[in-house]
Amino acid sequence: VKEMICAARRHRFTAAVYHHLCAVRIQRAVRAHWALKSAKKKISSVLYIQQCFRAKLQRKKYLKDREAIIKTQRAVRTWLHRRNQAAGTIQCAVRKLLLRRRKEKLQRGIIKAQALWRGHCSRKHHDTSSVISMRRRLREVNRKVKEEDKLCNKTTTALSYLLGLQNYAYILAALKHLETATRLSPECCERLVESGATHTIFTLIRSCNRSVPSMEIITLSIQVLLNLSKHNRTIDAVYDVDNSVETLLDLLQIYREKAGDKVAEKGGNIFTKACFLLVLFVQDERRAMEVRKLPKVSDRIRSIYRLGLRKYKMDAERNKVKQKMNTSLNGSFLLQATPRKSKPVARFAPDWVLRRDKMKDIVDPLCAIQMLVNALALVP
Repeated sequence: VKEMICAARRHRFTAAVYHHLCAVRIQRAVRAHWALKSAKKKISSVLYIQQCFRAKLQRKKYLKDREAIIKTQRAVRTWLHRRNQAAGTIQCAVRKLLLRRRKEKLQRGIIKAQALWRGHCSRKHHDTSSVISMRRRLREVNRKVKEEDKLCNKTTTALSYLLGLQNYAYILAALKHLETATRLSPECCERLVESGATHTIFTLIRSCNRSVPSMEIITLSIQVLLNLSKHNRTIDAVYDVDNSVETLLDLLQIYREKAGDKVAEKGGNIFTKACFLLVLFVQDERRAMEVRKLPKVSDRIRSIYRLGLRKYKMDAERNKVKQKMNTSLNGSFLLQATPRKSKPVARFAPDWVLRRDKMKDIVDPLCAIQMLVNALALVP
């Protein structure tokens, strides 16, 4: 009986242990299932978060790349539009240029044809025996002309005379040839400058005195320098001669008493030409600044201007008194017309330039010194 009781007890204990182990196994399986299910849920959440973040980063990159591509496309389209617009503008300008050239060519042809026809009609209607004989004589003269009669050869001969002779007659003849050549030909002006004759001319002016032959030489020399100074390519060569401004100022001071005097016309001519040459020098701002910086130049010009103005006022008062006396003697009391000052034209030009807006040479001494003072901005 005890054994049966022990066996039953063992059987119950074994069953309890078995059931307990089965319960533990079931619990372990359930807990493992729950842990796996929770882990899967967390992993899916993590994957979803990673997927969302990667999608956001990818979209951000995509939008950045898209914006860069749009900017590049916009820049390329703008460049293409500007290039097409520029090409259109160039094509339009070229078409206008070609059309204008075609019109100008056609117009030149028409004008040439008209000129030929008018010349033919003019010669047909106006060709008299005297005109025909004059034309024949001109052709004969041109056919018989010699090489030494050309301006360039005359210039070379005059230069050789000027540089090598001391006789007044030959020097005057050489200066006359040089004056004619420099007045009519720019090539002769450039050849004269290249030969270094400007230094010789200034030396010749300094060596002259106040005699009548010397005054003729000074007048022609300054006229040659004036012709050179009217040409843009040779004015610097005249200005760059040593003491050129001082030499001209000495001429102004020497001949200022004779300026405007009818008895000493040559002295007044020298004064006016020297003043006109200084005016041509100071038309350029750089040269004007250099002249202002020279010592005592401004004071000398002011002094000459004051003396000339005082003499002009005295001459004007004297002429006014003479006019009053003449009108009282003649019984005429008509008032004299007030002269009007003509407006200065744009600029000076050489004599071979035949333009209407060319400024004429200065012939009045007071006008010349006034223009010099105004060009240098000197307060008298």
